[in-house]
Amino acid sequence: MRTVLWGSLRGHARRYVAAGAAIVMAVAFMVAVNALSGAARDGARAEIVAQYAGADAVVDVMDADAATAARVAAAVSDVDGVEAVVANRRSFVNVVAGPSRHLMSIGTVSADDGLRWQDVVEGRAPEGRGEALVSRSTAERYEVAVGDVLAVEGDGTSPEVVVTGLVEGAAGALGSSLYVDEHTMTTLGDVVSSVDVSVRAAEGEADAVHAVLDGSAAVDGHVVMTGDAWVDDQIVSASRDIDIIQRLVLVFAAVAAFVGALVIANTITIVLAQRRRELALLRCVGATRKQIVRSLRTESLVLGLAASALGVVVGWGLGLTAVAAMRAWTPGLTLGSASLTVMGVVVPFVLGVLTVVGATVLPARRVARLAPLEALRPHETTGLDGRAGRLRIGAGVLLFGAGAAGLAVGTGDRLPVGLVGGMLSFLGVVVLAPLMVPAALRLVGPLVGRTGVAGRLAAGNVVRNPRRTASSSTALLVGVTLITTVVVGSASLRTTVDRDLDESYALDVGLVATEGALPADVERQVAALDGVESVAVVDGARIEMDGHRVLALEVDDAAQAVMRGDHAVPGPGEIVIGEELASALDLSYGETAAVRGGADLVTMRPRGGGAVGEVVLVAPGTLAGLGVSEKPRALWARGADGAPAEQVMADVATLAPAGGQLVGGLEQRGWVVLQLDVVLAVTVGLLAVAVLIAAVGMAGALSLSVLERTRENALLRALGLSRRGLRFTLGAEALLMAGVGAVLGTVLGTAYGWLGVRATTAGLMDDVGLSVPWGQVALVLAAVLLLGLAASVLPSRRAARIAPAEGIAAL
Repeated sequence: MRTVLWGSLRGHARRYVAAGAAIVMAVAFMVAVNALSGAARDGARAEIVAQYAGADAVVDVMDADAATAARVAAAVSDVDGVEAVVANRRSFVNVVAGPSRHLMSIGTVSADDGLRWQDVVEGRAPEGRGEALVSRSTAERYEVAVGDVLAVEGDGTSPEVVVTGLVEGAAGALGSSLYVDEHTMTTLGDVVSSVDVSVRAAEGEADAVHAVLDGSAAVDGHVVMTGDAWVDDQIVSASRDIDIIQRLVLVFAAVAAFVGALVIANTITIVLAQRRRELALLRCVGATRKQIVRSLRTESLVLGLAASALGVVVGWGLGLTAVAAMRAWTPGLTLGSASLTVMGVVVPFVLGVLTVVGATVLPARRVARLAPLEALRPHETTGLDGRAGRLRIGAGVLLFGAGAAGLAVGTGDRLPVGLVGGMLSFLGVVVLAPLMVPAALRLVGPLVGRTGVAGRLAAGNVVRNPRRTASSSTALLVGVTLITTVVVGSASLRTTVDRDLDESYALDVGLVATEGALPADVERQVAALDGVESVAVVDGARIEMDGHRVLALEVDDAAQAVMRGDHAVPGPGEIVIGEELASALDLSYGETAAVRGGADLVTMRPRGGGAVGEVVLVAPGTLAGLGVSEKPRALWARGADGAPAEQVMADVATLAPAGGQLVGGLEQRGWVVLQLDVVLAVTVGLLAVAVLIAAVGMAGALSLSVLERTRENALLRALGLSRRGLRFTLGAEALLMAGVGAVLGTVLGTAYGWLGVRATTAGLMDDVGLSVPWGQVALVLAAVLLLGLAASVLPSRRAARIAPAEGIAAL
């Protein structure tokens, strides 16, 4: 049998190409993910070590307020043996740079050389109060240079700092875009959060200082660690974050592995079905059932070992390439060297081998149980009749029901349950495919049958052998389901996010004249800016609301057209309170509000609105009814789709009148959209691997299905079917199977896409609606039909070239 085994491996190598390619891609993907995670972990470790390289002791003040952190730092500095202390704080604040206002992360820079970890690459380090460092990437992004003056907006204060130097960007616990001195950080008030108090001891006094601080009154009960212990603790926290990301990425790896397993099992099932006569002959010449099963398992083991080993090598190469590419494309990103753990290699390798061997178990036993003479007879019907068919239907229904239950409950924190449920439900669909696919084909088959004899043959062939047809359509079903899931899920998520953004940021960008009227030429100047789609001038006047003097703007049709959504547009008797104003003046969205313009006091109905500035909105004619004269007080503009948000905001800010305000949420909206685009791009990129695996199985299954029927095709030729007719028949079969697989995959993908978005956004978004991009779905369907037709071209040409007598005599 050893000779037969090696001869079988050589003779059937081409038939195992699809399964081998699926194994290589699935294993390579998992190995590459582990390599990237290792690089991210090493990079995080290096940054943390650098940030606390000068600290001999660290006091944990993470939960303390700014005053407590400052008090601890002052007390620690008085301890004998302490050379220097810095209270590290972080926050996100608005920073005014020239005419622009940007949201930046802010951190502390120490005045002590030993505790100052930032690496100055241009300019010099700060030497006193009011001096700051800016990361080089931030400086390039916002056009900040050494010597510029920045205004940092804190809690009721806006201290100015001078940029003395640029530093390399950094992440970690202390990494920020802007670094200011401790005094400036303290003046910002409660908007900043404390991180730690780092301590540098005099030479040879580190142990003594730590001993004194540990449990002393100076630290006010906060935990004290040595510098090395603090670094180890931070590394564990950072690694945990990276591991969480890795687990999220491995979800997509699990999807790829699942798809690969389906493709592998499907391909091996078809290959073994093709070899029934060959295996029956081996039984006739004396091979036992155990020998046949052992031979087939050995074949699958050799295939699994070879393909998994190649997958590890390819995955390692992909990991190295990805790290190098990310370093080149994102200079500020800190990555270590791509590295692999033992488990990161062993687990993908073992999974690849077990998937192939496991996929061979049932088909091998099924073939081995057949009597030699039974296996030599033509194998035309493999329906769902009998006990085996009933078991298949029962198992399929059970899997689909269990998976549907998992999808129903697997939301939010139970997302892994939903992932497993999705896999089980889809596995149930695959098990039921021999029932569903032929049923669907019987509905559309008569339409093809009207095209002539070849069409009638194709319509009959696709329903005559349900298992063979289902095996060919399964790969198509997998690929289309995955693609449609991503397309529909992305569209539904984007639609929901856009709706929420419209509610939160109704206005893209605007200028408000707080005192006096808006200059007449501002409208023309703003409309001429690149990235501005439309503008509207809004009339307004000062009124009194619940005892507060506020600026009211009348929203007419032109202003409404500039806004996003319609929630912020007031109706008669309504007054919309902007979120900024409601927060600043502690105004509530009650049932009534007392509003006064002139002498009369009227009652209006207040409600919430989006980011439109520190103003209230009223309907046209309201101000005249209140007895005040309105004049142009604001200009609203809508950004064009795809326009750079920061640039548009900066350009509009340069046109602000004296004492005017720049308002709008275009920059915040652009940031959210950018994050969403990044997430969706990563998701599509990761699932592209799974789709590629499915595409390989798609082409392989259709090709093997055509090759399986050499004798059948030769008999048709002998009965008078022309070569062209045979090619048309096989092409029509492929189109029928591809079409049914594509339609079923689209339906399943639409359901999975919507359920997946609901599961992943549970607790974050409400009322996630279903959005189907019909144009993209139509392109997917067309592409799948062409792929199905293309997969049958070469096999059909090969079948047409075989002489009828030669084909009938073939095994």
